Amino acid sequence: MRMQGDRLVGFTTGGPCGFEPDTEVLSGEFQDNVLVGQVLLCQTGPHCEPRVNQPVLVVFNPEDGVMTALFRLKDGCHSPVLKNDALLLLKPVAGAGDAVEAARRAAAPAATAESAGSSAAQVAAGLGKQGEVSPVEEGQRQLLAGNAAVAQRHFELALSRDARNAAAVVGLGASQLALNDVARAVKTLEAGKGLGRADVHLWLAYAYLREGSRARARDSLRRAYDLGWTPSGRASEAAVEQALREEIKDLEALMQQQRSRKRILGRPPAGAGNTTP
Repeated sequence: MRMQGDRLVGFTTGGPCGFEPDTEVLSGEFQDNVLVGQVLLCQTGPHCEPRVNQPVLVVFNPEDGVMTALFRLKDGCHSPVLKNDALLLLKPVAGAGDAVEAARRAAAPAATAESAGSSAAQVAAGLGKQGEVSPVEEGQRQLLAGNAAVAQRHFELALSRDARNAAAVVGLGASQLALNDVARAVKTLEAGKGLGRADVHLWLAYAYLREGSRARARDSLRRAYDLGWTPSGRASEAAVEQALREEIKDLEALMQQQRSRKRILGRPPAGAGNTTP
């Protein structure tokens, strides 16, 4: 990868697609940790173009240098560079990290919120026309399959498009907990407390418990109940319910006592009522 003006451009030779020497396969400009641009994909299939440039939002993870993007190919088309014909992972190579950082620095002073939103929206609209994969849906599928690291990238992509996507917040927090990144999971889920979703508070209770803060876990679990959550044996919440079983038991007992007390207080005194003279 290298810089051409303000754009990051990636080249390759050979590989699964058999590209000619120094074929341009990636280009775009950064907006924060998202590269807005296009990727050249090779395809196979009876009615598929052998090569096609796809508009894309590529999420860059500054911690490990990996870049991630999602695609949905036309029916019957396949690409050897995409995992499950949907996920593109670009792992760092020697010198690529410097080019990426240079591109991000170049984009930072020039970008404004208005232009960034406009460019991202245009690319997202282009992706939508091609039947874009839902990052949240795929992330949930990967998480249930035990692929937490892959799931995490899908949820990060979803949040790069909509920071208030509650399902993505829960998914990212759950992925981080599955990867034993408890501190980051707490931070992720705390950021979603204002969304008013019971499942955010449920997973935050689990994160607090994993962190060793039982009192905060109970408070967050109570908030989840207040927002309508009840134990239901959902597969996606099985680990949470099991870990919080003592807190759930105690809280339900307390709530039952409170309900009983309200019923007693609401009854008229014995012997009260009209009397017949």
